[in-house]
Amino acid sequence: MNVDPSVSASCDFSIETLSDPDCFLELKDDWQQLSSDTHAGGALPLPLTLAWMISWWSGFSNGARLRLTIIRQHGRIIAIAPLAAVQDQYRQISIRKIKFLSNGHSPFCDILFAPEVEHGMRKNIMRELIKHLDCDLIELRGLKDRGSTHQLLSEVAQSMGIRVAVNPALSTPVVDTNGDWDTFLAEKSKKFRQRVRSATNRFERSGAKIEQTTIQSGDDFIVEEMIAVSSQSWKRSLGADLSSRENSVRFLKSLFDQLGPSQSVSVWMARTDTGEPIAFELHLLWGGVSYPIRADFNEQYRKLSPGFIAELNALRSLFEQVDATTYYSCADDYQYLTHWTDTYAQHVTVELFKPGLKGFLLYSLEYRLIPVLRGIRSVFRKETDSERKTSRPSKVA
Repeated sequence: MNVDPSVSASCDFSIETLSDPDCFLELKDDWQQLSSDTHAGGALPLPLTLAWMISWWSGFSNGARLRLTIIRQHGRIIAIAPLAAVQDQYRQISIRKIKFLSNGHSPFCDILFAPEVEHGMRKNIMRELIKHLDCDLIELRGLKDRGSTHQLLSEVAQSMGIRVAVNPALSTPVVDTNGDWDTFLAEKSKKFRQRVRSATNRFERSGAKIEQTTIQSGDDFIVEEMIAVSSQSWKRSLGADLSSRENSVRFLKSLFDQLGPSQSVSVWMARTDTGEPIAFELHLLWGGVSYPIRADFNEQYRKLSPGFIAELNALRSLFEQVDATTYYSCADDYQYLTHWTDTYAQHVTVELFKPGLKGFLLYSLEYRLIPVLRGIRSVFRKETDSERKTSRPSKVA
């Protein structure tokens, strides 16, 4: 544990940094008392829970140094910033970066506060936190667009003369599952409803079926079946299937071990008439929100649309569950998801370039020089294309 002495001398709180992963469990009671204004339900969203952070660290901590930042007031934890320090490249320049404990497996992330911490105190905490973090760049990916953390960071950093960049991140489709399934489906386009009927009939005529299973732990046999299905998916050629990503498997198995006992993990598995697994849809239900964090299908059975059928059954089941209110797709605005909803949760990545020559150069390169060079290249390409068109010989009748 590293306590920053410069903070406690000037503020009514202290900042300490925890670097030992064993400290996670010691924070369990305090962590549950914190909150976020993110958009995924009233309870602390699953991707911000201690269980998720522990699992993320077990899977994706290679090369990172834990920098779990704790803010205390009179000994009580009033805020936590789940952070890590990494050596990284920014436009091929070596940098020291502070980032969230998140990556492409994380639909969003945030800094957590005790609910009673007022706006003025939060501003002070943000200011001291930015000063406290020793790095060239602070990169916070997956913040709620125009959420309190996004706004506070931008406001405080600019008041400190720190250069800030805000870039779009995921635009996540979200479905309200409080209504009736038949009514929900009837509101979709005629073409899409026909696709649902056609795919369902084709799937059922083949003798294939869908089974829903509750995962109790990472050792369950169906987990190995999921890995096998993934190894036969289109992701295999990209090295993005589960059999190629041991870190992703560690992350998932850790989540299953922690959430399995609460009956929060369900998988919808599509099987052929011989029982062969050919597609799955994996959901974690937490605080009324269902997070479909992984889905794969065997490319050899594409004509049966097994992935679509698994997703269809999983989504329909949420409308039938009293304790399920939201389907939070955990994805970007992919075309196939636009059939289900036109409601989106918007996220951003906030970059804070720390004071100093390196921070100035990084910001100037990315947000001053490169945009100018892109503009010049665009003009050059347009002129070149125009010259090619005018230099083509005319056709002779």
